Amino acid sequence: MGTFFAEALLAAPERPERREAVTMLVDSGSTYTWVAATRLRSLSVVPTERRRVVTIEGQVAERDAAEVLITLDGRTLHTICLFGDAGDLDVLGAYTLEGFGFGVDPVQRKLIPALQDGAATASGQITASRRNCSISARV
Repeated sequence: MGTFFAEALLAAPERPERREAVTMLVDSGSTYTWVAATRLRSLSVVPTERRRVVTIEGQVAERDAAEVLITLDGRTLHTICLFGDAGDLDVLGAYTLEGFGFGVDPVQRKLIPALQDGAATASGQITASRRNCSISARV
């Protein structure tokens, strides 16, 4: 699959007016979005937790994480972002892509709107008991 980059704007939720343009590698195989720790700190993003992840090299690592504002294609949403180490690429991961409802077109190397799985609709019936829970949909 071909790789490509996308332009995004990042900001701390507490300082949305201070946005910075970032060129990010689109990687739907990465669960999270990763941005250099120095860049995040310069935007006043403060880690709020740590996440355990498996790196591309297969190593288990812990990284600082925080919520950031990210703007893609003119829309701004909150997303989880990991603090990358020196030398790491800035990566746009699956969690963020799904939040925006984007899929990846590897041939044209661009983000595309994607249909997302949803919950039961009003036309479906939901029944629940202590022993089981089932959903039956009317077609």
